Amino acid sequence: MKALPLQWLKADDKRLRFSLFVFVGLILADLALYGALVAPTAAGFSSREARYAELRKRHAESVLFLKQKPLFAGIMAGVPSQQDMPLLVKEFVQSAKRLNLKVAAVNYDMPKRGSGELAQLAFSFPAEGRYPDLKRFIYEVETSDRLVGIDDLKLETEQGKVKLTMKLMTYVKGQ
Repeated sequence: MKALPLQWLKADDKRLRFSLFVFVGLILADLALYGALVAPTAAGFSSREARYAELRKRHAESVLFLKQKPLFAGIMAGVPSQQDMPLLVKEFVQSAKRLNLKVAAVNYDMPKRGSGELAQLAFSFPAEGRYPDLKRFIYEVETSDRLVGIDDLKLETEQGKVKLTMKLMTYVKGQ
């Protein structure tokens, strides 16, 4: 086959040349519009998408906080005040005596706090008795409705009796 010469470009047909120039002009205009409008928009889209994801995450966190806020109020209501501390100790002493345990003196130092402020309070709870009774008492402390945690636990045996020294911690509200 013989290659077609580009004689049609050289021809004096002005309409054909005009159509070619219009076609090339439209393609260049399309490329210019793409470069000026579409490409920057696509690049900005990814940054706006990341911003949108961050806003959705922050909104979800704030909605979760609003749902949990009443639960925090319930926890604060369960925190004993400084005046309630003797009642808390008395409750544990009665529980220990109900399990046939001997309880020595329970000592605690009340921290000084402003009204409504929380303070961590640690106190020692010594008890003596049979191992199964001590084990049951530890379980009752752990599963108590009170906001009390066991910080340290020491067991010693002496003449068939087991001595327990528990370091308990709780939070108290200032007066």
